[in-house]
Amino acid sequence: MANIVIDKSLIENLAKKNNEDYFNKVNDKISLILSNAIENLSSKIPFITAKNIVFQPYNEILSGAITDNTVFHYLLGVENGQLELNTMKVNMFWKNFKNRFKYAWENRRKKKSRRKSKKDKNLNADISNIDISKYSIFNLTDDLFDAIRQYLSETSIIYQDDNVLYIIGKDDFGVNAKIKIEICFYSNDNFKFFINKKKGFKTIDFTCRLNCLHEKIREAGPNFLKILKIFNVLYFYANNERPNAMFMESVLYNIPDKLYEENNVYNCYLKIVNYLTLKPINNFNSINDLSLKIYQDGILGSGQQVGFLKMMRMIADRK
Repeated sequence: MANIVIDKSLIENLAKKNNEDYFNKVNDKISLILSNAIENLSSKIPFITAKNIVFQPYNEILSGAITDNTVFHYLLGVENGQLELNTMKVNMFWKNFKNRFKYAWENRRKKKSRRKSKKDKNLNADISNIDISKYSIFNLTDDLFDAIRQYLSETSIIYQDDNVLYIIGKDDFGVNAKIKIEICFYSNDNFKFFINKKKGFKTIDFTCRLNCLHEKIREAGPNFLKILKIFNVLYFYANNERPNAMFMESVLYNIPDKLYEENNVYNCYLKIVNYLTLKPINNFNSINDLSLKIYQDGILGSGQQVGFLKMMRMIADRK
C-alpha cells in the first residue's frame, strides 16, 4: 500500500490535473496508425475494411477520467459473420483437442522430445491467398500485429496475447503511454469478446453505459468526473492496480446528484466518502445494465469490491 497522506492538498491536486493534451496526442496517434494499418490490410484480407470496423474506447478513456497510470484500452470490433463462425470452429477444435490430449497424456509412453525452432514472420509475406474458411480472429490479430508495427518507430514495443495487442512507445505516444487493443466482434451495437481461457464469448452493449455517463455528468456537474478521477487514483494507491473503469463508474453513478453540488471539490469528496462509508455498494446498480446489481455483472471484474473496501480503509486510516 502506498505511503501517502490523503489530505486536502492531494485531493485538490488530483482533481485539477489536466491530462487532455496527453489523451489527445495518444488517441490521435493510435487512430492514425490503425487507419493506415487497416487500409493496408483491406486490400489483402476480405474480412476487414474501413466500413466494417468500429474503434471503441473501453476503460476510463471513455469518460475522460484518465490518470497518469491509465492504459489506453480500445476495442476493435469487426462486423463479419464468417470471421465469427471461423473463430467458433477454432474454439470447438481446441475443446476437442483438450479432450484428446487428456486421453493421450493418461495413456502416454515415454518418447524422445524434439524442439522445433520458430522463425520470425516475414513482414512482406503474401497474405492475400488465405483460406477464408479457416481464417479466425487470431489470424486477424497476427496480421494486424504485422501491419501496425510497420507504422511504429524502432523504439516502440508491440506484442500480442491471443486476440489482444499491446503497444508501448514513448517516442510515438509519450512517456508512460501504454496501449491495449482488443480485437473482437461487433454486431447490432454489441461487442463480443472471445475469451480464450473460458473458450467462449461475453457480450457488452455500451448504450446504457454511455447514456448513464451523459446523464450523470449533466445532472451532477463537473465534480462527477473529478471524483471519478480521484477515486481511480486512490484505488491504484491502495491496490497497486487500476480499478475496472465500469465498476468505479457504477459506484459513483449510484451516489445522489446533490452530493456532487459543491464549489469546493474537497468538500464534495468528503461528503461522498461519508456516504460510501454508510451505504453498502452491493445494493448499487451496474452502469452497464441498470437491472443488475454490481456483484451480478461479470463485466465489472472479480475482486473489485474487495479492492474498493481496501481503498476505503486506506482513506479512513490516512485522513
